[in-house]
Amino acid sequence: MTINDMKQTNFTEASFADWEQAAIKSLKGKSLESLETKTLEDIILKPLYTLADLTNISLDQTNTVRHSKETANWKVAQHSTANTAEEIIVDMKENLSKGNDLINYKVDAIHEWSPSQIEELKILFQEHEVLLDVENNPSFLDHFDELHGFIIGADRKLTGARSLHLDGTQLHKAGGDVVSELASVLVQADTLAHLNGIEELEEKAFVQFSIDTNFFMEIAKLRAFRVLWKAFGEAFGKENINAIPVYTETSLRSFSALDSNVNLLRAGNSILSSVLGGADIVSSYPHNYLSEITPTSKRIARNMQLVLKEETHIQRVIDAAGGSYYIESLTKQLVEKTWAYFIDLMKDSSPESRESMLLQRASEKWELQLKAVSTRKKSLIGTNNYANPEDGLEEIVIQSDYRRLAEPFEHLRKAFKQYQLKAAILPYGVLKEYKPRMDYINGYLNAIGITPVIAQENLKPFDLQQWINNENIQYAIFVGSDEQTAGLVPALLNEKLSVPLDVAGKFAEYDDWLEAGLSGSIYAGQSMLVKGKELLALAQKEGSHDNA
Repeated sequence: MTINDMKQTNFTEASFADWEQAAIKSLKGKSLESLETKTLEDIILKPLYTLADLTNISLDQTNTVRHSKETANWKVAQHSTANTAEEIIVDMKENLSKGNDLINYKVDAIHEWSPSQIEELKILFQEHEVLLDVENNPSFLDHFDELHGFIIGADRKLTGARSLHLDGTQLHKAGGDVVSELASVLVQADTLAHLNGIEELEEKAFVQFSIDTNFFMEIAKLRAFRVLWKAFGEAFGKENINAIPVYTETSLRSFSALDSNVNLLRAGNSILSSVLGGADIVSSYPHNYLSEITPTSKRIARNMQLVLKEETHIQRVIDAAGGSYYIESLTKQLVEKTWAYFIDLMKDSSPESRESMLLQRASEKWELQLKAVSTRKKSLIGTNNYANPEDGLEEIVIQSDYRRLAEPFEHLRKAFKQYQLKAAILPYGVLKEYKPRMDYINGYLNAIGITPVIAQENLKPFDLQQWINNENIQYAIFVGSDEQTAGLVPALLNEKLSVPLDVAGKFAEYDDWLEAGLSGSIYAGQSMLVKGKELLALAQKEGSHDNA
């Protein structure tokens, strides 16, 4: 085809019906509804969004989001961390010289400040905006007459600084969904509005969110807050309430101490969500935060934002996600669900009861997330999927106030270092038929901390027992095609092998095999954590026999 032919080529516009027919054909008997997924927030995600999805979405939604931002730019606010007060000052200056737009410091009680160091801080704080967390030591503020920026945990009103902190991270850290986080912020705002008045709240408040790796949902979360804030102001008689600054930090919920380099991707994902969602201030945890922060990891965390600014020019576009059929629809549903939940919460006049309801919901949502990770419906690369058995786990993993999805796997991996289980995969049949199942079992065991050995294929019962004895095997998994498994497992069970035998896959004959002596099974959709604990108990039992 020539260039001229290409220029003359026309493409027929595809309708939704055309797409639907093509999708149904590719699904090979499954329904189109099978492509729909349900989020933690009980929102049904469709496989395709079109202009029709914007029909019931008011233009006010997009306008509210865009008018709540004075500029498309955002402020880089990497944390300053160090062991001493002197090192903290050095780190603050380093961050500012290398790209930070403000000073972000969580006051630590172990830092002792000399008069000269306080004077140096005063100069820095006069020249730069600050984001200070003084919850651990509110008296730190006694040293400063005036601050510009944002204060978390302040016990007083400060000239020039916003000190009414709306914390959306508390529910996120407890495992809550987006609706929980947004509703919690509105409940806090209601309390502060009644204490201080809506005008002072408008002038002195700022909101903080943790941003996880659910890319589009996190974008919609920040956009939904802008719409909800406007609705909140109207409820208090403030028709055109001014927007308040939105501060985001990358979430540690999906961070893992296993294969920590993958945290670079998680953090990058979260930062981009923050920016596209319209955050005003952004901070990112270094990828090795859970083990040992290094100067290099701090630099990488800061440079992620700088690269976005310099290479993508996102800071030149207000609400780049606006108008997306999917994101606008998601934003609208979050607004509606959050406002309805907020109204239900406010029916209870007790603040303690509201908090209890929020934490209860967060706990329920956490269990759902943990189940999804345990069954691999949610993938944590390097942790529950594609785990590297050679990957070392630090003896001490730094504790945070985040519930982390990888933590149970870290505990299992550490336990299997102490109580090693000599496991074997027993392949039967033809390689091309059993290899996918064998690879699955190998990856499954790697993820919970077991590195299996693979036996020679198609070993006869006598030779198999001999091999088990020679290799000191303590546990084995039969791997084969459906036909091979159905035909050979009963025969092996009749031989009464000296080690517990599991089967790979799900079979109708499973209960009969259990009666014949089968130990258990490993299959897709099974809880890896439950199976891991069962195998750990076996390893501990075998370990006690060895010690005896």
